[in-house]
Amino acid sequence: MGTKQSPHPPPTTIRKVRSHAAGVDVGAEEHWFCVDPSLTDQPIRRFGGFTEDLITAVAWCQQLGVTSVAMEATGIYWRELFSRLDEAGIEVMLVDPRRTRNPRGRKTDMQDCRWIWELHAHGLLDGAYVPPPEVQELRTYLRFRKTRIERSSIALKEVQRALSMMNLKLQHVIADIGGATGQAIITAILGGERDPHVLAKLRNYRCTASEEILVKSLTGTWRAEHRFLLAQAHADYLQQLQAIAACDRELDRLIAKLPQRSQDDGCDLPPKRPTGKHDFGFDAQQASYRLTGVDLASIDGIGPNTALSFLGEVGFDLSAWPTAKAFCAWLGLCPNPKRSGGKNHGNLPTTANRAAQMLKDAAMGLRGKKENPLAKSYAKLAVRRGSAQALKAIAHKLARIIYALFKNRTAYDRTKLEPPASERRTVRMLGRLAVEAGKLGYALHKVVAQPVAG
Repeated sequence: MGTKQSPHPPPTTIRKVRSHAAGVDVGAEEHWFCVDPSLTDQPIRRFGGFTEDLITAVAWCQQLGVTSVAMEATGIYWRELFSRLDEAGIEVMLVDPRRTRNPRGRKTDMQDCRWIWELHAHGLLDGAYVPPPEVQELRTYLRFRKTRIERSSIALKEVQRALSMMNLKLQHVIADIGGATGQAIITAILGGERDPHVLAKLRNYRCTASEEILVKSLTGTWRAEHRFLLAQAHADYLQQLQAIAACDRELDRLIAKLPQRSQDDGCDLPPKRPTGKHDFGFDAQQASYRLTGVDLASIDGIGPNTALSFLGEVGFDLSAWPTAKAFCAWLGLCPNPKRSGGKNHGNLPTTANRAAQMLKDAAMGLRGKKENPLAKSYAKLAVRRGSAQALKAIAHKLARIIYALFKNRTAYDRTKLEPPASERRTVRMLGRLAVEAGKLGYALHKVVAQPVAG
């Protein structure tokens, strides 16, 4: 009597696709390397975090013939090792830590590097997008600048707190104490001036508050400890502004030496007013156009500041993403449902993407603009799905528009976003107009165009 055959074939061993691969567990003070055991008798080695240790680690990989290395994106500690391996001609793959966080057995650095090597050797890991060095340099300046802007806002709040402790209501009668009027008055106060009438005369001509209101707001107490807090907070605010200005100079220098990807310098572009208080110290619209050959600032909701900051996150071309769907998926603007048994069980968590947040902020700025087709789409979606989902959907549309401009090298055309006129849509619109006209006691009549006499 023969044995019964199983309907399913026995599982086969996963084929190894990389025989000269390595896995690295990156840390602040040490890095653990694991290579194929067939390459050496000591496949797992520990290297320190000093520069000479990194040089030794790269030389060890070259000696063993390692051609591909996978490492986790751990803070900023991966950057120097990544650069040195890449300069040595070794393929480096930066991996999302969520893909490698479940090693078998007890979790140690040694087990982590071995688990990363196993996944990488069998082709089970996908690399993250790492921009080229010139984009990384631009990104460093832009992120530093954004951090300084945030710190300047914190310092300005401390200035407001010190004024409130002195019962000065300056921040309540002028729109921004960081403007010309506010800074002139605060500087005079720190210089020893106490007369509210003299301080009120420092009012800028564009200030909407009158001198009488300013005199009332500048009458308070002048205790020494409160003046000290005001001086410290204002000095911190000025320091942040100086750092932002220095960063703008470095950005202007960097953009000037980068290759120009357009035939012209963008002087003929229709100017678009920058949005935001801390604008760049140069023309950001022309700078982004020179770097890409695409006028991103012409897109509705995206100003010159956002356009240049967006390039610092995605680079000067979108060739790293083969399709618009891949680009939107990288931004985290596409649904990624967890499916099991034919059912959706929520969405997979996505990491915070700075470029996606810029597009969401741009979509938020479109709200209330009734004549804009993107704003109309937002209004319809917000009624059905809520504001958060509508903002994400409009940000997804903006991402697809940006990808199309880069791919086709065309200018932004708002009219293409309008839905095509159909007979059904026309009939429904006429029906609504007839109802509204009837409520007012009027009737609609079709006007037939008279032929023009020749």
